[in-house]
Amino acid sequence: MLSPPRRVGLAVFAAGLSTTLPLPLYVEYAAGAGAGPLAAAFACYALTLIITAPLLGPLPDRIGRRRTMLLGLALTGASTLLLAFLPGLVPLAVARVMQGFGMGCVSNAAGAWAAELAERDGATPDAASRLGAATVTAGTAGSFGAGSLLTLLAMLATPDLRPPFVFWAHVAMIGALIALVARLPETLAAPRGATLRLPLFPRGTLAGTLGMLPAWGTTGVVLTTIPTAMALAGRPYAGAWAVALMILVGAVTQQFLHRVAPRRALRIGLPVLAVGAGIAILGTTTGTLWLLLLGGAITGTAAYGFVYMGGLAMATIAAPTDRPRAVAGFFLVGHAGFSLVPLAVGFLADALGAPTALWLLWAGVVAMAAALSLALARPAPAR
Repeated sequence: MLSPPRRVGLAVFAAGLSTTLPLPLYVEYAAGAGAGPLAAAFACYALTLIITAPLLGPLPDRIGRRRTMLLGLALTGASTLLLAFLPGLVPLAVARVMQGFGMGCVSNAAGAWAAELAERDGATPDAASRLGAATVTAGTAGSFGAGSLLTLLAMLATPDLRPPFVFWAHVAMIGALIALVARLPETLAAPRGATLRLPLFPRGTLAGTLGMLPAWGTTGVVLTTIPTAMALAGRPYAGAWAVALMILVGAVTQQFLHRVAPRRALRIGLPVLAVGAGIAILGTTTGTLWLLLLGGAITGTAAYGFVYMGGLAMATIAAPTDRPRAVAGFFLVGHAGFSLVPLAVGFLADALGAPTALWLLWAGVVAMAAALSLALARPAPAR
């Protein structure tokens, strides 16, 4: 029998799968509509998280951890069900909104709930806090890495089956976990805190936080414009394999960076990001699959590994008494990059052609990486 904290972790994994299982089918959903409309549908997830962050952050403290988690599971499962019955660009946009709401609920509730359940089982507060953080990071990293790969493998096994059978497996998994999570004890004794909570940007963390704009902006483009460009070149699943490799390598990289100093991680990650993005774009514009895959792997290492982990650690260390708001501010910028950058590149690709749009993106990534690296080279401000 799984321990209560591990059940919470499994719920995070199941919810996260909803966001990546449909990725290999994005080009089919767009059905020739172009990179811009696909990027717009894709961006609905991050825009939902940005708009609802002040509400979803405090929600577990208002209605309880269990109710918030159950709401998130229901929404993420329903998004998979929607795309199973109604594949297409508009349903994808609606599903992305549901995923944004759902993952906002799940990720905000899981860390505190897992930690509190562990304390009930006898863990010390420090050990419980570490377990709570690990529950969220391991659950999301695992699901983000596995989702698109599972769908690609299902499509190799049954190429003509739509939706792939993993969609139905995911819906069944969510149903089982709703029943399992509903039996866990609620750890919130009474509602507490404000209904709305604004994000915080601690002093001295701006460069680290702004690194998420080129980092997650580039990954968003790898998820949208690059697969569309490869599909137009006659390789409909090449982009999906690059996406799967990018996320998997990034998730693995995270496991080795916990002891790297935040500034050092960022100063390594930003130049590596520029190199990875350039290789991925060169592979896309020349139709060279191995370059695209290599660039995707390097981009994942930089964006999901060095820049993400370094920037997040910098934000939390700078606000030891107000970590939730500092984390909210960090992810606000991250999700802005994840939505607005691919949206701009997608519409530029439709107007100017994918090669021009992608090389303009690379120029922006190089310029921003250089500027932020110079800022990070300065001594950290005293707190």
